[in-house]
Amino acid sequence: MKILIVEDEEGLREALVRSLKDEGYQAEGAQDGQEGLDLACSGTYDLVILDIMLPKLDGYEVLKRIREKKIVIPVILLTARSELEDKVRGMDGGADDYLTKPFEMEELFARIRMVMRRQEGWGMDSRIRAGDLVLDPGSHEISKAREARRVKLGAKEYELCEYFCCNMGQVLSREQITQKVWGFDSEAEYNNVDVYVSFLRKKIQFVGADVRIRSVRSVGYVLEETKK
Repeated sequence: MKILIVEDEEGLREALVRSLKDEGYQAEGAQDGQEGLDLACSGTYDLVILDIMLPKLDGYEVLKRIREKKIVIPVILLTARSELEDKVRGMDGGADDYLTKPFEMEELFARIRMVMRRQEGWGMDSRIRAGDLVLDPGSHEISKAREARRVKLGAKEYELCEYFCCNMGQVLSREQITQKVWGFDSEAEYNNVDVYVSFLRKKIQFVGADVRIRSVRSVGYVLEETKK
């Protein structure tokens, strides 16, 4: 599988190429939007990881031109922006998924696997699962697998839940969560994390899923399955 990384920040681009190669993928980089567009349209890549803030052509324009040419290659957007409208714009423009900087490599690998499963027809179900907790990106609802009870999440609750689900079993610090959900340059305080974790815990309990968000003293939180 061959992946194209369109990212103008040289250090990040090279790190992504190196990490993807270590994971067994073929990977190459492009340093601006025009080069990325030309390579993406060449027919030699299976997936594009596309930064939004690029010289020459921004990521939205690159994505638009790819889709105008009827090219169905999967695209994962990278953005430093945390606003919901930016993500909606990207998804409406034809992106298959997005990641907000900074992110963990394991999360990127998980997104790649998920996007490629859908692309290869292993199932069109885009829901995210963590244990028996099911998160629906379309409706922003959570439920317990095979159960009817559902509850809708607010925008930040959804982003928080998605981050936990994609990193189940990993301890996430308050700093990591703040940067991921509120953005790298956000002035949000760590107290925001505690408040929204409390909201999310209550909704997980409401649907009856056998997972919990456990507090890790002086560090942060971890999503894990409850012991039966």
